Amino acid sequence: MMSTHGASEHRVVGTIGATGMIVAAMVGSGIFALTGQFGASVGSPSGVLVPWIIGGVLALCGGLSLAELASMLPCSGGSIEGARRAYGPTVGYLVATVTILAGYLLSNAVIALFLAEYVDRLIPADAPDVTLAAGAILLALVSQLPGLRAGFAANTLLAVVKVGVIAAFVIGGLSVDVSDRMVAVAAEPAPSLLSPQVATAVLLVSFAYLGWSTGADIAGDLRDPGRTLPRAMIASILVVAALYLGVNAAYLRVIDPGAMVEADGSGMRAIGSVAAGLLFGPTIGTAMTAAIALLLLSTVVSGVITGARILESMARAGEAPAWLGVRRADGVPQRALLVVAGLSAAALAIGSLGELLDLLTVLVNVFSALTVAALFVLRRTMPDAPRPFKVPLYPWVPLIYLALAGWTVLSSIMTGGARAAWASCASVIILLALRPLVRWRPASAA
Repeated sequence: MMSTHGASEHRVVGTIGATGMIVAAMVGSGIFALTGQFGASVGSPSGVLVPWIIGGVLALCGGLSLAELASMLPCSGGSIEGARRAYGPTVGYLVATVTILAGYLLSNAVIALFLAEYVDRLIPADAPDVTLAAGAILLALVSQLPGLRAGFAANTLLAVVKVGVIAAFVIGGLSVDVSDRMVAVAAEPAPSLLSPQVATAVLLVSFAYLGWSTGADIAGDLRDPGRTLPRAMIASILVVAALYLGVNAAYLRVIDPGAMVEADGSGMRAIGSVAAGLLFGPTIGTAMTAAIALLLLSTVVSGVITGARILESMARAGEAPAWLGVRRADGVPQRALLVVAGLSAAALAIGSLGELLDLLTVLVNVFSALTVAALFVLRRTMPDAPRPFKVPLYPWVPLIYLALAGWTVLSSIMTGGARAAWASCASVIILLALRPLVRWRPASAA
């Protein structure tokens, strides 16, 4: 038997489970790849570390803002619902579709393919990466079907392993004796910390933190969201920021920022693997490869979980078929899970998948800012709505987020991100044109 979600007995996730969800969503492949993409352009250790610090501040300010929205609207896709209430159905539809497409379906596929590359290095058989990636998505789906508690428990276990692996990398990387170091041949003067290069780096790093919105989007599964969500947001973001800074400090022990380049002059694509080899040698480097694969599986699991909640929110608003908003009697959103996993696997067939996702960087960040800005609108239009949690230091916390996000997006466009900006505009036009074709009767709430 299936039922529309809303029953209080299905709110099974506490602070630990919510923290595990947010950590699992935030920590993916980014920490083992992104620094290599911008290290040479920022040119100094401070230029490497500052974007990760700013990214943590962005995540914390954004997370606290969404914690208020989701405690006021404690449902699946709480962040999306906040945007709908603030700006109306058209903007809500755009935020929802961009979030599900770029934030989950395409991202799940990209991360699964990245996972496949690591698994391919470990097994003797030459299995196709697409097959391995599809298997990872299927495994993530299967982990969620037995039940709500079991599904979230599996995610929490993977998140604990993920934190343990990265903490071990940090502790080992900062304590081992360094005998081999990559040094830049001809280093150029490093730009200032307010330069467009650093702003572009912050925009890249923001994707490594992007899962902070996950807590708001699983609000419908949380016990006492007004208390659980802010605690989980703060704990997870602080833990992840500390891990990210520790990993980058370990990188800098063995690789100069100016040396973070490939032979063709492009950014270093696998800085995590390179640093692990320099720090620990080939044997431990192989073990780290296996650990990173498990870490990436955790991110795919959290992406399938949260993507299903976004689909539920869309079904509730008539942006997806109503049957996607119906759960099993035990609270498992089986239909939404199956569709998210199926579409994520189908996305594996898209060529240049990573490039397509990169083109949507600006759009994702703009809509994230819009969602945070919804806090100002709803404070004015819904002043009497229950708010079990209110953002501390309002309005400065959301304003800091909006100011930093605006700086990074504008600087990125000015330094060569115009293609992504045009792609974002084209995406909005296409989605608006498709809207009349994807209207459905909204799912009724139980």
